[in-house]
Amino acid sequence: MSSYKRLPVLLAGAIVGALSASAASSTAPTAALQTCAAGLNGQIPTPTPPDFKFSGNVRQYYIAAEEVEWDYAPTGWDNWMGVPMNVSTRANMASANQYGTKWLKALYRGYTDSSFTTYSEQPPWQGTQGPTIRSEVGDLIEIMFLNKLSVNYATMHSMGLEYTKTNGEGADYPNNTMPGVNVVLPESGAVPPIGLNGVGPGGCVVYKWMVNAAAGPPAGEPAMVHSYRSYVDLQTDSNAGLIGPQIVYAQGQMASTMANYREIPLLYMIYSESNSWLSAENKAVLGAGGNSRREAQGGPGGQHGQNQGNGNPNPQNQGNGNPNNQNGYQHPSQGSGSGNATSSGPSSTSSVGSPTQSASTGAASSSAVNVNNLWPGNYTVWHPQAVNLAGSGQFSNAPSFYTMNGYIFGNNPTYEMCLSDKVIWYVNAYGGASHVFHMHGNGFKYHGFNEYAMSVNDGVGKTLYMDAVGGGKWQVICHADNHQALGMVSDYQVYPAGQCPLPALG
Repeated sequence: MSSYKRLPVLLAGAIVGALSASAASSTAPTAALQTCAAGLNGQIPTPTPPDFKFSGNVRQYYIAAEEVEWDYAPTGWDNWMGVPMNVSTRANMASANQYGTKWLKALYRGYTDSSFTTYSEQPPWQGTQGPTIRSEVGDLIEIMFLNKLSVNYATMHSMGLEYTKTNGEGADYPNNTMPGVNVVLPESGAVPPIGLNGVGPGGCVVYKWMVNAAAGPPAGEPAMVHSYRSYVDLQTDSNAGLIGPQIVYAQGQMASTMANYREIPLLYMIYSESNSWLSAENKAVLGAGGNSRREAQGGPGGQHGQNQGNGNPNPQNQGNGNPNNQNGYQHPSQGSGSGNATSSGPSSTSSVGSPTQSASTGAASSSAVNVNNLWPGNYTVWHPQAVNLAGSGQFSNAPSFYTMNGYIFGNNPTYEMCLSDKVIWYVNAYGGASHVFHMHGNGFKYHGFNEYAMSVNDGVGKTLYMDAVGGGKWQVICHADNHQALGMVSDYQVYPAGQCPLPALG
């Protein structure tokens, strides 16, 4: 144990919102979860970076990667044109109606404790983003991460915080300097769940991230946005959906900032469904032909759910990540359980596993990765990448969805604020394109300067401060014209004085 005087651990679930907090099944046995939870011990990683000055605060989060039926347009309407999606010229132009708007995604979802049975609350407008990870400068963040995916590997990689090689990088590449020398990545290292024997989905690991001063906001500002994402394969992981927001507050200013500002994490992301490693599963279900990777592996087929299409006037399904949701997409392997903690080792018969197995079996088609040609060593490094890469490219004519928080054409639950409120937009961008934040009706400040538009490149986050002085319902968009035309349009509401239904700030 380290010698610091430990303050009470801060359990940090999402603070406001209305996502379902219903029970959700875990893919890992209780004993395995208890073993993993033992890593939440408040100990600072060693060697500790010299610029990290520990405050004594430990903030704990419980986050899983899981498969979710996501609806990019849950209202069934193009709320920009004001018509149902199935008759929208813009939606047709964007190919959003070709296979419907409900797709299987892999998303981060927060839980209240280490049992992973109850979801933490999250604002419905946060959409595909994972739970907001909040901290102050000087804090230690501990994340108990559970992979609840059926086939694929996932990690959590921080964009901007500090970590050590063995406790929190969450990136898959050999940690050695000599070409041709084999290396094994342990479960506590870069790629969970991997283990010494290549344990597959169902594994659990504890990440430890340290919030140094350089990760904090500039002088005079209370907060700064970062993000986190899966880093087995940058392209396929992000298009599957594994991205979340991370906010760092100035030391001692977290509570006051949350009390005095409306805070809105906003993600610009063009989801290329052909580049998601769930492309085969979506192709099998959405009437495009082909088999899912689960079926190719000889697993139970299950019954394919019917895509509900467009024009659905029922706005109730906001894509809250409830794995019991039976509206629309149903896993090809539903009913068989998910997570296999016994396969995928070097002698495995997993479809993308042993270098000695036949290339004609399993997840990949003839055009996918032929693992027989891979170097037989470094199994714990190349195997997760091979699995995720093999899942992409199986649905070549799948559309791309131009989203803000996972919604297109104003389908987001409206971002709300009261007249004269102070608002912080925590803007992140991912994918392969640059975006432009612009809002109608109000301006904002960036590093103290008044702005009306702000470019955000992929992998970059910007913290934008707004005084809500223009009342009404307005658009917030990507001002790259082709991105806007294809769906990157959301709505926000500034309620007039005396008529705001939101709790007052302060």
